[in-house]
Amino acid sequence: MKYTELLQLKDFFSDFKKVDFIKRINDNVLELSLERQKFIFDLSRGNSAIYTAKLNAKNYNAPFDFMLKKYFSNALLKDVKVLQDNRILCFHTLANKSYKSYENKIYFEFTGKNTNVIITDANEMIIEALRHIDKSYRIVKPNVILEPLKPYKMDDCYEKIVDFDLYFDNKFKSINQNKIHQIKISKLAQMDKKIQNLNEIISSLEQEDFLIEKALEFRKKADVLFANLSVLKEHEREFELNDFEDKKMHFKLETSPKESANLFYKNAKKLEQRARNLNIQRDNLEEKLDFALNLKALLAKAKDEFELEILLPKKSNKKNNENKESDHIAYFYFQDFKICVGKNEKGNEILLKNAKKDDLWFHVRDIPSSHVIVISNKRNISEDVIEFAAKLCVSFSKLKKGSYWVDYTLRNFVKVQQKAFVNYVNFKSINITKD
Repeated sequence: MKYTELLQLKDFFSDFKKVDFIKRINDNVLELSLERQKFIFDLSRGNSAIYTAKLNAKNYNAPFDFMLKKYFSNALLKDVKVLQDNRILCFHTLANKSYKSYENKIYFEFTGKNTNVIITDANEMIIEALRHIDKSYRIVKPNVILEPLKPYKMDDCYEKIVDFDLYFDNKFKSINQNKIHQIKISKLAQMDKKIQNLNEIISSLEQEDFLIEKALEFRKKADVLFANLSVLKEHEREFELNDFEDKKMHFKLETSPKESANLFYKNAKKLEQRARNLNIQRDNLEEKLDFALNLKALLAKAKDEFELEILLPKKSNKKNNENKESDHIAYFYFQDFKICVGKNEKGNEILLKNAKKDDLWFHVRDIPSSHVIVISNKRNISEDVIEFAAKLCVSFSKLKKGSYWVDYTLRNFVKVQQKAFVNYVNFKSINITKD
């Protein structure tokens, strides 16, 4: 945000007389409504700006958000100013409530890497702030007088804003494209790392054929030893015997022939078991790899920050039951609805078993696919949620590029025949294209 832009925006906002509300809609993004005209104040570090756009809003209930509602709902706008030689825009307001009037200031600091929003009273006493700062020459926390930032020499090239509507629109496009690009690079890098790790684990797995061959060798040695126990002495440790094809076999044992034969059988059984487990492990890893590749493709095509965050949310330290089922089911959250996607047949079975009768079930028509469940909690599910769930159903199924019909109906109308094989009635359909 340029200093010369703020000076012109100050004049623009000074024409308004009333603040309808100020609220936070994302971690570092606030929405201001001035006489029913809404503006986005984006305080993202290193990428701050003011623009107009329709953004999806999160709900916040921190003390900062309560103070925004208390002091800036239906308030008169007394003054707007830009602090001298600082990229800080200040709104001075007066809110007349039933029994009391509140005179306040709110400072929007578009200061590069150290952006902030600070609420004070008329005497500059800090009430709340978006970010509290303790370790600095300038303390920012409640019940402390707000010290002004040191002025900086501003040498921004002046460009007159002729059309503010066009300015706000272009600013959003520029900021949004850059933000999406940076987020997408970060999330795609996460997926590339995960895909690389899965490929390395798969490559490092032993080969089943090799293990089975070793197991057969152990069994053969055990069989030959047992067949010759009557002629072998218990103390013998190194000798040669003829196998069942009359070929010489050399033995060098650490224990008696009988104990060694039993040990060979035991080792053969272990190798056979490991070979069977390897097959299960490899299938499981390849399913994870397929899911990761499909998720990466969806991330690459995502058009906005909201969709990127749905597909790959920021990591949470909270542990819940979802983690236990992560090998079989993926969870996404869209417009306050939980969407569950079966990663494999086991996941599809779990979804069918646990879904409630009024949850919405999705499946690609006439083709084996992931099962998808939208948890309704007895609420109406919007067309946007239905389209997004159908898109997930197609994207996480093993399908080539093309156009597919996705059928959806209430879980109550889905009858399980065997495992994840079902019959269903009373369904609707939506067409989804896989690029």
